[in-house]
Amino acid sequence: MRQGGLRVDWSHFGIARQPFWPAVDTASYFPSPSHEAAAHAINGAWNRGEPAALLDGPPGCGKSLIALRWLESLPSETPRIVLANLQSPRPADLHQAILFDLNLPYRGLTEQELRLAVTEHLLAPTPTRTVLVIDEAQNLGPEAFEELRLLGNIESAGRSVLFVLLTAQSRVLETLKQSECFMQRLGAKCRIEPLSMEESAAYLRHQVKFAGGDPDAVFDAESIELLAGACQGVARLLNRAATSAAELAAEAGAESIDVEAAMEAVARLGLSAPEVEEDTIPLKHSAKAKKAKLKRSA
Repeated sequence: MRQGGLRVDWSHFGIARQPFWPAVDTASYFPSPSHEAAAHAINGAWNRGEPAALLDGPPGCGKSLIALRWLESLPSETPRIVLANLQSPRPADLHQAILFDLNLPYRGLTEQELRLAVTEHLLAPTPTRTVLVIDEAQNLGPEAFEELRLLGNIESAGRSVLFVLLTAQSRVLETLKQSECFMQRLGAKCRIEPLSMEESAAYLRHQVKFAGGDPDAVFDAESIELLAGACQGVARLLNRAATSAAELAAEAGAESIDVEAAMEAVARLGLSAPEVEEDTIPLKHSAKAKKAKLKRSA
């Protein structure tokens, strides 16, 4: 299977399914405390009838995963709109993106006509509220946040017809300082944190187990520790580094992902490997490990 230009024969490690994916994979969700707390907060805001929720955090730590997994938990008849990578400083851009996702006309309309078209759709009889998920919401401007506030004010039968879930990098908080009225409508403000060292190691083992493999056969203990330390808790980097290490180990004919493959994979990604005690490195890898360490300190 190919990931980031790499081709890995996972059957070499006794795995039938790819364990590390470059895209969001809700099926292999790893329930870290940070992720579970965020999912609980979002679901609580939805159940309370709040108009909006915000999930922020560093890139690559699973914000989109939480949002999509929460969407999957909703009844299938729940109307939903998902906007990804929206560059929308103006209200008209936001309304056009919503109408496009709904497969409704969005070209050649004035801003007010776009607003009315979205409002008309939201007020159409539905069994429940519409969910609007905006990924990468740090790209929104203050005017767009004000428009979201106004959309959240639309009510039918005494309740809001829209629930907005924003996922964003933390710099969104600076923009929201200019949108105090919208901030006051957030029913949940939660943050995803990078995985700890122990959680990173557990994440790697979890993905292998989910794919039907034996983590102790796929990784040696030192390689898991090295990958976990170098990727600093970022799941996306853990996926890339583990895949690269698997490719290197398979090319070398190794039966498992060892320290040598892990160190080379980390170097390819431009990451700084944590210091590894020399007596934990197998003898056959010690010369290359010393060489890599010297390169990092140069």
